[in-house]
Amino acid sequence: MTAKLPEKVMNGKLFDIESPMAIELRRIMIRLGRTVDFNRKLSLMVSSSESGEGKSLFSTHFSLVLAYHLQKSILLLDGDLRKPVQHTVFGHEISPGLGELLGGKASILEAVRKTAVSNLDLLPAGDGGKRPSRLFNEAKLKALVKELHNEYDIIILDSPPVVPVSDPLLFVHAVDGLIYMVMAGRTSREISQRGVEIFKGAGANILGVVANNLGDVLPYYYSNKYYGYYDQK
Repeated sequence: MTAKLPEKVMNGKLFDIESPMAIELRRIMIRLGRTVDFNRKLSLMVSSSESGEGKSLFSTHFSLVLAYHLQKSILLLDGDLRKPVQHTVFGHEISPGLGELLGGKASILEAVRKTAVSNLDLLPAGDGGKRPSRLFNEAKLKALVKELHNEYDIIILDSPPVVPVSDPLLFVHAVDGLIYMVMAGRTSREISQRGVEIFKGAGANILGVVANNLGDVLPYYYSNKYYGYYDQK
């Protein structure tokens, strides 16, 4: 994806909620609302087959759209300890964060940060060390998400890509569903299918696929790069 991360968030201002991108994301929210219940505690993971498919950018903007339209308490959780980015978007230090929580070196109160959006908080990735996979434990992750739901209605988890690393598979049973990102015109069918197969083999609840970069592939679709949502079928 060539689009930049939202600089207005870094400047303490909400991005344009009426922009074409925000409108497209609201459409995705509405479509998802037919599958999941936004009125109950809900955790959603965003992942992809490989890096560079826009999962972090989507997670950021989608969290902002949910915070604006649903007026519920939202937590954006950066679960990518290998290539974290969300702390830079919101202008926070990377630690303490998820890494410290999983390692027992920090509390939720210490790790969670406020953002410029009143009902949107951030849990940065933190320090994963040289071998982040050692921190990941399915039971710990499930317990952590459950504890976070004491405070937050909706959790959006920005996960690592699934083909290069196995980390995302440990999140599968800690969340209610998965949004799968594909970079249109770049991600090969074989790689995308491989990622889906890995997630399905782990029992993931794949809610749908979001195609990114449609503007480059289908120039008649829109004048810029937006998202398109395709349900599981």
